[in-house]
Amino acid sequence: MTTPSLSDTRLDDAVRALRDRVDATLDATGDAFPYFYDDGWVTTPDGNWCGGHWIGLLWLAGEWTDGDDAARFERAAREHTARMRDGMPEHTMFRGMNAHYAGFRGYDHTGDRSLFALGLDGADAMLADYRGDARQVPLGDLDIKGPEQFRGPESDHGPPGDRIGAVDNVYTALPVLWRAYRETNDPRFRDAAVSHADRHLDWYVRDDGRTWHHAVFDGETGALERQYNELAAGDDTCWARGQGWHVAGLARAYAETGAQRYLDALRLAVSYYRAHTPDDGVPYWDFEAEVTPETPRDTSAAALVAYGLARLPERDATANLRTYGRDVLGSLLSDYLVTDDADPQYGGVLHGCFNAPGGYATDNELVWTDYYVARTVAALRGDV
Repeated sequence: MTTPSLSDTRLDDAVRALRDRVDATLDATGDAFPYFYDDGWVTTPDGNWCGGHWIGLLWLAGEWTDGDDAARFERAAREHTARMRDGMPEHTMFRGMNAHYAGFRGYDHTGDRSLFALGLDGADAMLADYRGDARQVPLGDLDIKGPEQFRGPESDHGPPGDRIGAVDNVYTALPVLWRAYRETNDPRFRDAAVSHADRHLDWYVRDDGRTWHHAVFDGETGALERQYNELAAGDDTCWARGQGWHVAGLARAYAETGAQRYLDALRLAVSYYRAHTPDDGVPYWDFEAEVTPETPRDTSAAALVAYGLARLPERDATANLRTYGRDVLGSLLSDYLVTDDADPQYGGVLHGCFNAPGGYATDNELVWTDYYVARTVAALRGDV
């Protein structure tokens, strides 16, 4: 894989483009939350599962801006935080991620203790939902905006959310727990995160490094009943964004614990990813899907891989992984970020695939892709 170097100039150019995209998107969406772009932004009123990404982009844009515009971004971040907080169901694995981005990371930008409290609320919610018998924070009850049939291979949307786990939860639920432990030194947060991450290695990782999407467990005993893929091409294939969540989650688990088992699993996951991804580091939506000229790529999967790997601790053991993460980011910036400032999507990251089996937003700019690219750029510049 050969990509342009991530020079300071290239990172600065990316910041300008990404910041301008947030500015234009805020103008276009106002009080709503951008979801994906399809000749205009498709929005949700409260952020649905991913509102924290938009709030995080607003905070980053404020960091990259001076004067009245910075105040405008902060005001919008706070207003959207209030709407997301009011609209987020109590029991969903996404509550932790969104509270992390809007709460703890909002606090990092402002020092506002009310935002810190929101972060702790998200950690408390993940702890309350954690099933000790299954050693999982389950999917929960959020109605994800998308195709009508968005839950499992069975009728009526598949198993109930209180007894189904997801590969993405190693990232969506655990980082807020790691952060809460560092802030409070309360071992309950750490213990739940470690237990979930260890069960994740048991239930979601296959021998070759690819992942299952879902694991169903018994509602009374917590015992594993079966695994299946919802957003992959089939049960014998691998959903690319699920692999991206897996990589980002294991990278965070290793950074927080230094445990060799997480690093070993991370290396295996990245090896599989690289072996089944085109040379530019951006996979098709499913690693084993039949490839035709119409087969969608998924930049959101690549953005998660870049985000997880490029931000690993700087140790000899992580050097190759960090380099690959930077390479993937370089590819996203050179080939998928819109850099023509006359283009209406200037600063957006193209070719994300949300839900290929449902035919929903299969080749679009996705707000979470923009966020993970922006956050990785900010980390490499030392902005966050």
